[in-house]
Amino acid sequence: MEGQLPGGPSLVGRHIRERRSRAGLSQAQLAAQAAISVAGLRDLEQGRVLRPRPDTLRRLAAALHLTAAETAALIELGHDPNGDPGGLRIQVLGPLQVTVGPHPVDLGSPVRRMLLCLLALSPNTVVPRDELTEQLWGTPHAAQLLQTHVSRLRARLAGQPVRIAAAGDGYRLDVTADQLDLLAFRQAVAQARTLSAHGHRQEAVRCYRQAAEMWRGGPLADLPGLQTHPALADLARQRRTCVIEYADAGAPPEQALAVLRALAEADPLDEPVCLRLMAALVGTGQRAAALAAFQVLRRGLRDELGVDPGTELEQAHRALLGGSTGPAGRVPEQLPAAPHRFSGRRGDLARLDGLLAGWPGSAPLICTISGMAGVGKSALAVHWAHAVRDSFPDGRLYLDLRGYDPGRSAMTSGEVVRALLEALQPGGRLPHTAPALTAHYRSLIAGRRLLILLDNAHDAEQVRPVLPGAPGAMVLVTSRDQLTGLAAAEHAQPVRLDVFTGDEARSFLSHRLGEQRVAAEPAAVADIVAGCGRLPLALAVVAARAAAHPRFALAALATELRGGHGTLTALEVSDQAADVRTVFMHSYRDLKAAEAAMFRLLALHPGPEVSVAAAARLADVADTDARRTLRELSAAHLIEEPSPGRFRFHDLLRAFARELVRAEDGEPLRAAATQRMVGHYLHTAAAGTLLLAPRRDPVRLAEGSAGQRLADHQQAREWFRTEYPVLLAVADIADGPYLWQLAWALITYQDRAGHWQDWAELQGKALRAAERRGDTLGAAHSQRGLGRALAWLGRPDARVPLHRAIELFAELGDVASLGHLQLDLSVVEEHQGRADLALRHAERGVALFEQAGHQAGLANALNNICVQLAELGRHDDGVRYGLRALALLRELGDRRGEAATYDSLGVAYLQLGDHTRALADFAQAYRLFEEVGDRPGCGDVLLHLGDAHRAAGAEGDAAAAWRAALTIFEELDLADAEKALQRLAVPVA
Repeated sequence: MEGQLPGGPSLVGRHIRERRSRAGLSQAQLAAQAAISVAGLRDLEQGRVLRPRPDTLRRLAAALHLTAAETAALIELGHDPNGDPGGLRIQVLGPLQVTVGPHPVDLGSPVRRMLLCLLALSPNTVVPRDELTEQLWGTPHAAQLLQTHVSRLRARLAGQPVRIAAAGDGYRLDVTADQLDLLAFRQAVAQARTLSAHGHRQEAVRCYRQAAEMWRGGPLADLPGLQTHPALADLARQRRTCVIEYADAGAPPEQALAVLRALAEADPLDEPVCLRLMAALVGTGQRAAALAAFQVLRRGLRDELGVDPGTELEQAHRALLGGSTGPAGRVPEQLPAAPHRFSGRRGDLARLDGLLAGWPGSAPLICTISGMAGVGKSALAVHWAHAVRDSFPDGRLYLDLRGYDPGRSAMTSGEVVRALLEALQPGGRLPHTAPALTAHYRSLIAGRRLLILLDNAHDAEQVRPVLPGAPGAMVLVTSRDQLTGLAAAEHAQPVRLDVFTGDEARSFLSHRLGEQRVAAEPAAVADIVAGCGRLPLALAVVAARAAAHPRFALAALATELRGGHGTLTALEVSDQAADVRTVFMHSYRDLKAAEAAMFRLLALHPGPEVSVAAAARLADVADTDARRTLRELSAAHLIEEPSPGRFRFHDLLRAFARELVRAEDGEPLRAAATQRMVGHYLHTAAAGTLLLAPRRDPVRLAEGSAGQRLADHQQAREWFRTEYPVLLAVADIADGPYLWQLAWALITYQDRAGHWQDWAELQGKALRAAERRGDTLGAAHSQRGLGRALAWLGRPDARVPLHRAIELFAELGDVASLGHLQLDLSVVEEHQGRADLALRHAERGVALFEQAGHQAGLANALNNICVQLAELGRHDDGVRYGLRALALLRELGDRRGEAATYDSLGVAYLQLGDHTRALADFAQAYRLFEEVGDRPGCGDVLLHLGDAHRAAGAEGDAAAAWRAALTIFEELDLADAEKALQRLAVPVA
């Protein structure tokens, strides 16, 4: 609400005085109620609720002679802190959000988003042009480009109450606190400080809370190009100061926790923040979490800076430890020595820290660390246990359960209970029966702050009897098994340990070998990391060998790894506990027969991932049995399940499985399994391509196992998208007719997805294989497939394989294929700008399709003629051919053919000046191309749609269509992106 409030200050003042006399309310409470009344006044003409602006409310407060606290209450309750719900809102205290009411504003390109942010970081202040261009393009000499983007940004914000003003040597964003959260934040902090200085603590806390809760994460977190901007570091400091002042002002602990945790996560080494976080945790009864927060900080300071926490934090920590409720007497300390030079695993350590910090203490905390053999589960668990030892003043217990020990049998659950009891009560008399032992154990640990680390568990049953029955203790279990039973029944919190990241693997080697040696041979280090599959055990073996031979070049060790040829020979050591093959073998020998067979046969699969259906064909079992077996292998961490129903190997486990399948399964069995698998992919792909293109001429497939059933074209498109990398890998091992037929089956998807280079390479491979075998039919299809791919790649040599295909199909007497080849040659000539030759080939295609009685081919040929006639300026003739093609395609139900023909007709109508018909046909073409998943087709239509909009005078719509086309072409890495860029570069008349 602008200007004077309805009713004026006197009316509101009288309202306050009357209410205070009747209810005995404080001035601040009455002011707040008055604000609510004012905000609720209705504009009878517009019929909507109006809200007064903050400056209007301040004038009201001054007229009423209200105190600072009363003014704050008036502003907070009388004004919507999120601004007018229907107005513009720019939010930079987190990922950039620009909205009008509930609706997001599309700013267009990332450059314009960054431009708005640069102006918003210095609101109502001139930002020099040179500073803007340097930040946006890395050069101060782009003033014209900057002006263009400013103009387009103004257009995006047209009609909104903000202004991008040209002033002096730069630009200024004129904006209010209602419109920009950064200004609102600063305003709220200033108000809080004023209130605090005058002793109004409660009102100050309210304003601090409002300011702190405006943050939604790191400022502009979605714009990495701005993360080094100095203003962001200053904003982070402002946020930190606000939160610390908020906590010190007396914020309720439960309210302060969220904002303090966010700061602690952003900077884990910030001691003042940690001190206040610990106080808030204690204030909410989370003593264990406060101890854990201290341990996180202390470990970080020691690891990163080599220092200990300051005096104030140490005193707070000691005060917390003084509250231990553990029984007097001996405190068990059984943890093994912490791993020497532990590195990496920051995310996993943070996960464990978070579980401990969030532990309310009202129930036992059970956590499992699972992962494949050699991934470093025990090292992580022991390292973390040492780091948080002070959080468990009543003792730290450790037990190796020998679940996968190559030399000893696993402990029984009874042995586990007895061993822990002996540690807790050395020399004491123990019950004889298993139930009595478990009951005694649970009574003994009830209420005690204990950490119980159970290492190398075989399964859930081995550890279930020693899980606490009362609050107090934390149990940490490591296992190669996922222990899903503990998660389901005992609410265990899982931590799944993966192999190192690339950076972690390099850091691991640096810790073992020294940074100087590792930095001297970066390429060799990358090869070692890749050869070890980033598996910590394998990296440790190589590092030990390198450390024992300091004069060896790391490149020589990398060569040894490559020389293993996919085996584990290069990682052999005499110590069974450290030998990778031996460690894997112990997991393998624990499998049931069906699981072991599946594990071996999966090594024959070439792709990055295997589906349940493909694995079933490999093992020649039902899908339900395959799914159950694969999940058992995944639970044992011998394979991974990155997404539901899809499984993959770690590289070293694949090498191990490959050794096993060669040793235990004969060549006939391996060959039969491989043929079943290749047949599965061929038959599924062939059925899928006919779903995508129902009018495509099928081929007679080689015999093989039945393919996976695909319900419709959408499911077929999704199957191709998911399996595409696998299909390329399968093609590498396919032989005989399987190869050219698989290449044939992939053409439709490759064409529509824009994978034209893959298309050409696969057809070339299939052609060479067919020619070696003397397979005329295979060579004919592969020659045509290669020519088509080269045509779409714009290669003039596409004519060569197409003419060779004509010779082969003529020899085979296939008239319909000869018609298709004439259309293929028409496309080549069209791309070369020879519309007259393209028309001639299309007309020959019509004659051949009519001779063969091939209606689908005839329809496509008619559409091709429509296109060529339009190129030759014969638009009326083109329309007649296009309409004839469209009628035939509708009759055949060829959706993609319809899309292409609507596009051709749209071009013809556009040239005839009929913009309405052109726009309608382009819209229909785009809808159909999108329906069949033809991305390049969508891009082409969007180019033409933009042309039609520009011709009709709708410049904004034209630019939007071209930008959408550019996005598709850039996504597919197609040269047509240049066409979109050229159109967008043309200035508006």
